[in-house]
Amino acid sequence: MTYETWLHEVRAALSEINMGIADWDEIWPFDFRREFDAGVSADDAALRANKFWWQQQRRHDCGLISPAERYERDDYVKIEIANEGTGVAEWVWMCVTGRDDQKQLVFGVLDSRPLDDCGGKIDLGSELAVSYAQVRDHRKA
Repeated sequence: MTYETWLHEVRAALSEINMGIADWDEIWPFDFRREFDAGVSADDAALRANKFWWQQQRRHDCGLISPAERYERDDYVKIEIANEGTGVAEWVWMCVTGRDDQKQLVFGVLDSRPLDDCGGKIDLGSELAVSYAQVRDHRKA
């Protein structure tokens, strides 16, 4: 497989989790060539890039949402989910169905298909309860 074909597969995997290379790699370049040369699969490279960009954004305190922000029904939140076994995190969109401000939880339905389904535990349409601390972006309905 050529590097260009492999990179196309990486782009497709990243687009599944709403992480476009153009959006993120311009800010924090990820060494895709190194991953390709090491024989890493396109899906694994996408997960690694996602984790790298997530760490960079956390380190620069970008995109963190204040718990004081109010999430309303039909809003969309981008949430961080992590595989407990691998520690690899990704961001996915969730449509809000409710919230509990006292417990600082937002409830909703997963609106994008995660690359890592956490051992079959989550998929597109899964109902979730997520801590406010896991919210990375918020779009009003």
